[in-house]
Amino acid sequence: MNKTNKNNAKKAIKPPDKVRSMFDVVAERYDLVNRLLTFGLDQRWRRITARATGAGKNSLVLDACTGTGDLAFAVNSVTGSKVIGVDFSEDMLFIAREKAAKFGLNSHVSFVMASVDNLPFEDNKFDAVTIGFGLRNTPDYKAVLQEFCRVTRSGGRLVCLESSMPDCLFLKIPHRIYLTLVVPTIGRIASNNYQAYKYLSDSTQIFPSKKELACMMKEAGWADATYKILLGGAIAIHIATKG
Repeated sequence: MNKTNKNNAKKAIKPPDKVRSMFDVVAERYDLVNRLLTFGLDQRWRRITARATGAGKNSLVLDACTGTGDLAFAVNSVTGSKVIGVDFSEDMLFIAREKAAKFGLNSHVSFVMASVDNLPFEDNKFDAVTIGFGLRNTPDYKAVLQEFCRVTRSGGRLVCLESSMPDCLFLKIPHRIYLTLVVPTIGRIASNNYQAYKYLSDSTQIFPSKKELACMMKEAGWADATYKILLGGAIAIHIATKG
């Protein structure tokens, strides 16, 4: 991350309490806005992320920054594994638990309120960890990645689905326009909260590049950190293994 981006990052990243409050406010219409902003593609990306875990019916998967539980449910549906979703937003988790009850998944997918940089789990508990569109909202990326490594068994995978900036020059400008104008505007119309979605847009633009994130994963204790790009590089799925 260059010096300019680092300075911008300091301005864009909010204290955890403010981020939590922001997600509490948008929780009720969060799923709707996700569908609108991605034209429904986010559900496909979550299924791809779930398959990349390599989990099976006897696996236990942690879904960090689970929000309303969409990725946790996708992991359970695709792999058959049990999933524990963790988030620090009470309102997000309320919706996630309502959905689990509605789908009859309470015995397969459960939710815990906690911060992802201080997980309430013993070492080597999980067969895989997933996180979707959440790492960019944490105050210390590397510390969170280290915590994920701590709770994952040897040979287990971390799969991170995240927004990114396209590598192609011809896509960079329209993508930046989409982030700075379209995302906050749709957020304001659909959820009546311009600032929350402006923050999400800003946090995407200052997030580490794909290569930087892969290097950060290795520094945090993960091995074989690779990534695949979707939507011309606007979306990236990073996959790493605990040695």
